[in-house]
Amino acid sequence: MKLSRPQSFPQWLALVLALACALPGLALALHYPLSPVGMGLLCLLLAGLAFVAWRELPLLVPALLPVIGWAPWTGWISFEELDLLVLSVCSGAYAALALGGSRLRAPAWQRPLAWSALSRLLLGLFALSLLVAAWRGVQDAGGWRWGWWQSYQEPMNSLRALKAFVLVLLLLPLWRAAADAQPRRLRLLGLAMSLALLGVALSALWERYAFPGLLNFSSDYRTVALFWEAHMGGAPLDGVVALSLPFALVWLLRERRPLRFGLLLGLMLLGAYTVLASFSRGLYLAAPLGLGMGAWLLSRQFKDAAKGAAIPADGGGISSTRRPMRWLLLALLGFAIAAVLLFPVGGYRTLLALSGSAFLLLLLPPLWQRQTRAQRLLALMLALMPVLLLGMLAWMLIQHVSKLAYVLHGLVVIGGAALALRWRHGAQRNAQACLLAAAFLASLACVVLVAGQWGGAQVLDRALPPALLLALGWVLLQLGPGALADQLPSLSWRSKGLAATLCLLVAVTVGVGFGGAYAGDRFSTAQRDLQARLQHWSLGLSLLQTPGDWLLGRGAGRFAADFFYAMPAAERVGHYQALESQNGDPAFLRLSAGQHVLGWGELFRISQRIDAPPAGAPLRMALRLRTERDVNLHLEICDKLLLYNAECVTRNMPIKALSGQWQSLGVELGNAPSLGRELRPVVFSVAVDTRGARVDLAQLSLRAGEGPELLRNGDFGAGMARWFSSSDHHHMPWHMKSLPLHVLFEQGLLGLGLWSAMLLAVLWRCTLGSARQHELAPAVVGGLLAFVVVGLFDSLIDAPRLSFMFYAVLALGLGLRAPPPPPRAGS
Repeated sequence: MKLSRPQSFPQWLALVLALACALPGLALALHYPLSPVGMGLLCLLLAGLAFVAWRELPLLVPALLPVIGWAPWTGWISFEELDLLVLSVCSGAYAALALGGSRLRAPAWQRPLAWSALSRLLLGLFALSLLVAAWRGVQDAGGWRWGWWQSYQEPMNSLRALKAFVLVLLLLPLWRAAADAQPRRLRLLGLAMSLALLGVALSALWERYAFPGLLNFSSDYRTVALFWEAHMGGAPLDGVVALSLPFALVWLLRERRPLRFGLLLGLMLLGAYTVLASFSRGLYLAAPLGLGMGAWLLSRQFKDAAKGAAIPADGGGISSTRRPMRWLLLALLGFAIAAVLLFPVGGYRTLLALSGSAFLLLLLPPLWQRQTRAQRLLALMLALMPVLLLGMLAWMLIQHVSKLAYVLHGLVVIGGAALALRWRHGAQRNAQACLLAAAFLASLACVVLVAGQWGGAQVLDRALPPALLLALGWVLLQLGPGALADQLPSLSWRSKGLAATLCLLVAVTVGVGFGGAYAGDRFSTAQRDLQARLQHWSLGLSLLQTPGDWLLGRGAGRFAADFFYAMPAAERVGHYQALESQNGDPAFLRLSAGQHVLGWGELFRISQRIDAPPAGAPLRMALRLRTERDVNLHLEICDKLLLYNAECVTRNMPIKALSGQWQSLGVELGNAPSLGRELRPVVFSVAVDTRGARVDLAQLSLRAGEGPELLRNGDFGAGMARWFSSSDHHHMPWHMKSLPLHVLFEQGLLGLGLWSAMLLAVLWRCTLGSARQHELAPAVVGGLLAFVVVGLFDSLIDAPRLSFMFYAVLALGLGLRAPPPPPRAGS
């Protein structure tokens, strides 16, 4: 890049914006609780990368959002890594535009990303509505007070509710500049959303592995991944998955390169597992709707491309022949029915075996050339005879050899796949057709053997019928008119890849639905939970008492505080406040318990991530505290990510009040269990286990034997640095639990109207309007639709990272424009 002095007003403005982002970004970095110097250097490095890669890096920002939330380690609530990321990228990218970036702007009619006057008006008015809501929120909190460690009930929370939309607005000019320089670079936003899905899915996969187990669907465990925002409930994981899944699907359906197609299939499987393991009823509804809408809009684009419409036909559809797809859907239906029938008698192993048979079926090439029906029947009978003989022999052997059925099935599938690949252009001889048919039928027989080895001889009468029906259906297809037998083999490799993925997805779905009690419990309580939601919404809306409240809202970030005082006294939740040293008192943490019924999951905890103590080491705590009444203090050290614990050592410590005087105490917690396995975080927590009681904590010290101090900032001299609050199960008082009602509460009818207008404008533009032919339009519509469906029952945008992703996709949809039509021949 050739550097030069700014020469135009836009370049001077870009330089001002670069400085406006760099100064607060560095200030935040130098106050970072874990390593201020390290974070400052990292931000400078990121700004330098953005200066060099100003066309790419701003578009990739959403990719990192699911994995950069470290509040449980830092203690930050008002500020977070999202702020540092966006400010660093913007400072470097704006500096590049000011000092050497491209000064060429594409003609208006060629720009793939340009906001119309109406779109700019909607964005500006909504920003003004948010500013008014933030101002009203600060006033409702008693006026502005700066603080690094304020809670959800203090005025800084209004800034927290405002910042996500402001950060999105900072990125929009950079996105437009990148798109002007290279229109196809907007695809990086689709890549970023797909990478965001990958980050969520891998985090969820590790969490399931480390805590309940990958296939444990009976435990009461709701996955949160790395979304610390769920420490007071909410559904950030659900929102990000719903928003990003359609982007991965649209990319998958457009992709033609085998390696990338395979990787995207794996990503979709990970995303599907995350959806199923979330046990979120809203996500179960939203994900299929979003994916279906995205696929439908993409198919419309493919049809328009086939008719000569002005879009790049780089997807081409999965299959242009309808009849093979119908047979494929019929085969998937048969697989699903068989999976449902076989799972109760054979468990996950039978589902895996059935998936192998489905995989082999999809690999089979055309078996017949010009054989008559009688010749086909003879070949199939010859194939069936050795299968029956080998099946009976194998059944006798598996009674004496452990796991032999699994080995046999694997060998049959691998051998059949090898033959199918060798003769992938079609069986040229009857012997080849006979061998391929025998391989597939033998794989179905092995499915029965797997069920028998898992459940014993008594399950054979239940395992045989589904396998026989699948075999009979396939045989009838081979004996029908010649064209019928070639329906499945004629499918494209992409269609077969999708079909194989769908089979695995069906298997996982059956396993989740029938393999554990928790999913069923979630649906059985749906009506009761809906009634509780209705009551909660009614109480929340009752807080809008004046015309000003209804018109402009109660203020950004004020729901938790206002609801705290509105709910019955017996239902108020716990809270905390970090107080500085004054009047002879040291700095201390004031921790209050809720006045509701307290149980393990209802305790209001203050926690810190610590190093795992050596197994068997005696754990001892020293405390300095004061209380005005006798209380029980709950102490625990657990393997815990956020809301659900595994191994623990706990102690309930009775505290006698000494007229409000400070007292120093020591307590033995017992010997440490084996903590920190499978990379589980180890967490120390303290809570007040007496309803309505309050304890001031001035010093906490934890040691394992003669080892070093395990707690950091135990004297709270650095405020809440490294300390983090959570409530495992008691969540309703912290959220409005409805996205539109949340906007109504914070910004009033005006804000809700503007929010709805932006959403409807995007849906119109990307389905029927001027952006409908853009390659990202189907994903934008599918993602927003799924997000809003999840948001019917959760607030979502009260989490800044999730709010940022939502408003980024919304603003993208407002600015997308279809590519210009290609020039006509001879023009």
